Amino acid sequence: MSATLRSLRFYLVVGLAQGLLLMWAVLYSGLSGVAMSALAAGLLLGGGLLQLLAEQRRQPRTWISMLLVALGAAGLVWACSGLPFSLGVGFGVMAGLLLMTLLGATLLQGRDDLWRRLLGNGAWVLLALPMPWLAQWLFKLWIQHRHLDPFKSGLLSLAFFAAPTLAFSGAMFLGSLWRARRRAQVA
Repeated sequence: MSATLRSLRFYLVVGLAQGLLLMWAVLYSGLSGVAMSALAAGLLLGGGLLQLLAEQRRQPRTWISMLLVALGAAGLVWACSGLPFSLGVGFGVMAGLLLMTLLGATLLQGRDDLWRRLLGNGAWVLLALPMPWLAQWLFKLWIQHRHLDPFKSGLLSLAFFAAPTLAFSGAMFLGSLWRARRRAQVA
């Protein structure tokens, strides 16, 4: 199997695992709303960090940092749950979560060219962020057209939760592929 297909498989496995765990958390766990939000933030940001560091996925420090970012994200969401909700608070928490993930991934890639890599990682994450909403919107259009209930079928439930995470993973894979080809052209 080529390196590109192995890399694609890694991104898809991460996206599918995130979707499965989100489906379990929402449908079957019985967690409170705050605990569910904290778990979802940890899953999504830990997986996002892992995807940003896909080339270093065999190093134990990558997995340790993924767990630390996931715990930090869950802790931040849990701590901010007592704040009165407004758009400013919501966007502030989201910006803090994204910044925590980007800084963690950038610092683990080394200290040389820190700002360039931080901006590069941030650009790819910002380019990939609309993909989950696009996938969710297309899925909702499809189920409305077919008059289906995604929560009455296990496969449709999985598609409801995994389609956005798989779309983000696909966009992150395309970003890593573009960066690898660009590095090969420069070298």
